[in-house]
Amino acid sequence: MWSILADLFIGFFDFVLDVVLFRGLRRKHGSRDRSVAEDTYEVARFDFITMTFIALVSAGLMLFLTFGLGLSAGWSVGIGIAVGAIWGIWRYVQLVRE
Repeated sequence: MWSILADLFIGFFDFVLDVVLFRGLRRKHGSRDRSVAEDTYEVARFDFITMTFIALVSAGLMLFLTFGLGLSAGWSVGIGIAVGAIWGIWRYVQLVRE
């Protein structure tokens, strides 16, 4: 029971910290000021929708490389993770510069 409560508390704290850091990055890059609610929505959308989509596409790429092209599992996982990481960083940079 306590571990579930601790995980919820840490998750909430992590999300709030993400929003604060996101606002700081936007302010540093000279982007237009938005309300906290708009920034919270953008961070939540990035965390839950964009990252889920990137993870699914990366997993599909790994499976395709392994079973479709016959590449070894190590190379498939490495390529899938690299593509997902680069795509995620690129999307986050776009989000900060909006």
